Amino acid sequence: MKRRVIQIADKTLVVSLPTDWVRQWGVKKGEEVDVVETGPRLIVSTAEPRMLRKGVVDVSNASERALRWLLSSLHKKGYDEIEIKVNDFQHTSVIDQLLKDLFLGFAVVHRSGSSCIIRSLAKELDDQLQVIVRRAFLVTLSLADRSLELIRQKKYSELNNLLELEKQNNQLTNFCERILNKRGLDEPAKTSFLYVIMWNLEKIADEYKYICESANNKLSKSSVDVFAEVNSLLRRYYELFYKFDVVKLSELSDDFKVLKNRIEQLIVKSEDAVVLSHLLHIALKTADFSASTFALND
Repeated sequence: MKRRVIQIADKTLVVSLPTDWVRQWGVKKGEEVDVVETGPRLIVSTAEPRMLRKGVVDVSNASERALRWLLSSLHKKGYDEIEIKVNDFQHTSVIDQLLKDLFLGFAVVHRSGSSCIIRSLAKELDDQLQVIVRRAFLVTLSLADRSLELIRQKKYSELNNLLELEKQNNQLTNFCERILNKRGLDEPAKTSFLYVIMWNLEKIADEYKYICESANNKLSKSSVDVFAEVNSLLRRYYELFYKFDVVKLSELSDDFKVLKNRIEQLIVKSEDAVVLSHLLHIALKTADFSASTFALND
């Protein structure tokens, strides 16, 4: 869409707002809109959302896994109300579970034999984004530390008790991704970099979940030592995220390479190959924070 620039008086340049956009978002004469400069672009937005973003999805023939993917993607994209067309009880059961475990502030507002409507009932706490980002990190670090502690104590049967922390990670990272898609950061160019970090943080928690589900035998001392080093790597990246230092970033990069090589060598000759593989994935995803963390602090 192109708009012609109009000059008023000697210096003021004006661009008109598109009529359809004004109607859709209920912008009135005399109201203020937010204008954000980002290089050659100006982003104009209303200060507050004026209407529900609604979506419809037919999951009648979807598997349980596909249903989770579909609804999670709509939630992350920022839909406020989703009408879900279903055809059996299993689908509604999965929806109820997602509302409980993943979709903060959503509830069922209508249900029939063939459809279900879910809607966000809570005001989205855009101003709390950074608080929730930190909470997502801390929950993941807790999952990492407590799983290592139980393994050191040989309390393998208690590892499944930690899976609730992985669900909390899902809630928090999904919420952050939703807000980033709906509103973004004050510096729009940095939004995608924080999104990448939240995405990887959710995947890291998945790997710890897999360890909790599969580590049912005694791990060797070398594997436990590697576990501790991987946890340390994650914590150091968390600290770097909040207190950036390019020298420490370089040190982390070097330490990651050494750790990666060590894990790869252990996998070949160790009976703990499954757990070590998950630890390797955690290290790889943690190292992926590097470029995004630098971009956020540039």
